[in-house]
Amino acid sequence: MENTLLRKKTLELERENQQLRSQQRLAKKNEYRNTGFALILLGIFTLAISYFTYNNSTLASILLFAGLGTTYLGIISLFLSPERFVREEIMEKSILSSIIVINNIIQELGIHSKGIYMLADNEIKVILPLREDYELPQEIPRRTFNVGGPGNTALVLVPLGYSLMEMLERKGADWSDLAQALNDVLVEGFELAQSVEVAKGEDIIVKVNRPLFKNFCDRVSEEAPEICDIGCSFCSLIACIITRSTGKNIKIEQVEHDKNSLIARFSLS
Repeated sequence: MENTLLRKKTLELERENQQLRSQQRLAKKNEYRNTGFALILLGIFTLAISYFTYNNSTLASILLFAGLGTTYLGIISLFLSPERFVREEIMEKSILSSIIVINNIIQELGIHSKGIYMLADNEIKVILPLREDYELPQEIPRRTFNVGGPGNTALVLVPLGYSLMEMLERKGADWSDLAQALNDVLVEGFELAQSVEVAKGEDIIVKVNRPLFKNFCDRVSEEAPEICDIGCSFCSLIACIITRSTGKNIKIEQVEHDKNSLIARFSLS
């Protein structure tokens, strides 16, 4: 009975937490607009007072200019944005062409293995072995085409999401709590999803609810299917964070899309 009540209370708290996060994101988006409207109303009110009480005195002149200045600042605030945005279509096209090039290289080399995300010397690379019996080295190979013995040849790439992770690390991101880290990045930071769920077992399963990049992932899986073995920019970002958080080598075993979510399964080694 107590366990049932505890679970019910936990679910209620989770729903309340989700609502509060949504309200916070909405307030963050509208803070400049709301400030602008408030300044305009204050400025108009000040101008009205100065107009009806103007008597050519110094105080009346100050009140008049204060009203004009406040109204002007309010109008400027309506056009302010804390970030600069690029149209989604332009961003997708610019990224997709590079992804298709990498996909074609993988196909030409006849690589059909899963990419291995490897962490060594505080650096992450994704290794694509030419053969399944590839022996993972202790250190990350420095050459893109790492040619060794018959079982030690691989393509070594910088993960597509690595630059995003580095940017977050420079801003002080903390990867110690994986679930919290993914929420901070995808939901609170980049605002790319409504929520993120993480299930840990033998594998790590990440469910991204209402991802804004779903259409992009769909296009990548159609036009550059080999990339799904190493991850597109967003799945790769998740893989990099998991690698950094766990300190283990990982593979993207499976990625599934449905109408409202993306589910990715990562194996650890």
